[in-house]
Amino acid sequence: MTTLLQLILVLIVTLLFGCSSQSGDTTKVNKAITLVDTPRSFVKNYGLNDTTRLFAFVGEKISVDPLPSKQNSFDNGFKAKYVILKKVYGSFPEDTIEFVAYDHYGTPAFSKFKDVLLFVSADSGTYYHQKYMYNDVYKTKDGRWAGTYASDDYEHAYNKHTKIKPVKIEFAEKVSFPTKTLDEEGRQLEFSYPKPYFKTIGDSAYAVYGNYVEDLVTLKKEGVLTARGLFDATAQQEEDMVVASQPEPRKTPPTTDDLKFLAFWKTFVASLSEPGLKSFRQIALDTLYVCDQLIPVDKFIDKCFNQVIDDEVRKRVVDKTKLEYDFTDVEFYNLLTSQVKKEIMKVGDGYRLREMLVTRSTKNNNPPTIYFDFIETKKGYRLYEISHHWFKDCCK
Repeated sequence: MTTLLQLILVLIVTLLFGCSSQSGDTTKVNKAITLVDTPRSFVKNYGLNDTTRLFAFVGEKISVDPLPSKQNSFDNGFKAKYVILKKVYGSFPEDTIEFVAYDHYGTPAFSKFKDVLLFVSADSGTYYHQKYMYNDVYKTKDGRWAGTYASDDYEHAYNKHTKIKPVKIEFAEKVSFPTKTLDEEGRQLEFSYPKPYFKTIGDSAYAVYGNYVEDLVTLKKEGVLTARGLFDATAQQEEDMVVASQPEPRKTPPTTDDLKFLAFWKTFVASLSEPGLKSFRQIALDTLYVCDQLIPVDKFIDKCFNQVIDDEVRKRVVDKTKLEYDFTDVEFYNLLTSQVKKEIMKVGDGYRLREMLVTRSTKNNNPPTIYFDFIETKKGYRLYEISHHWFKDCCK
């Protein structure tokens, strides 16, 4: 994979996980604390590792006002004030709370609902909204608070084995959402709501299933908030996250070239555990492209090999279900030595490059994926690049 393409993929993943998951918005197509104007950057986006400073509550909006914009900021800041209707997790001494919220898309989506389950974290006397974390909630016939089906939370990889299930909720008043609307340019948009959690009648979808706020908080704690580092993930959750992050296996039968490459991959995997790495040295080019720089293979082995090919990678490289594919590119050509250039086999106007992706576990919402890139030469496939933006000492 070329360096440019890798950077684009990293940027896309960052945007997806930093600016998405507006969890709880059913219409997604699903005495006050002292405030400061300047947020702590790590709180603003990802919360705190101190779970005693997390507070979840059902609140009713008093005000949500924009803060002065800051130059070069990707987010809009807001000062929010809410009446606390129910304290669900953590503690807070008052019945009214003020907090700072940041949103990449404009006014926070939670502010359009009358009553909402919110998650905030404290830092130096200021509370900050856990970015995009909320559930719109409604009173039930028995006087409790509940939300509609929380698809984002149930679909989070860490919640794959959750014991919490959607239940039928008798809301005090019917909870419905439009299935059609017009955008700013007058175009009609249509939304679908999953059955049996919603029942569609005419142009409205009525909530049938949902969860009480205590379970909604647990889903957030064990899902997104664990991924953000507020809670520790279990070994099963880590494994579920890795599986969810792996590319889909090919649905088409392997070609002759595919089978040839997979046979080579078996040899490559065996070379990683060979004493002295003699076979690995023969497979790798004399210089590897790692961390946007050329590293002689001997230096890579001495400085980087054990960091890159750690126990986690050794456990997973044996899985052939990872995505491997052909693509042609000539950008890498100037990175190769003249001797290697003579050995490269041309395929049409390009070259046969193959790539294997190995996803490894980490306590993060974006498990790092290592890209092993190979090029076909007259002597067989050769390793020419290893890409992984989690490398540390190897990249110095």
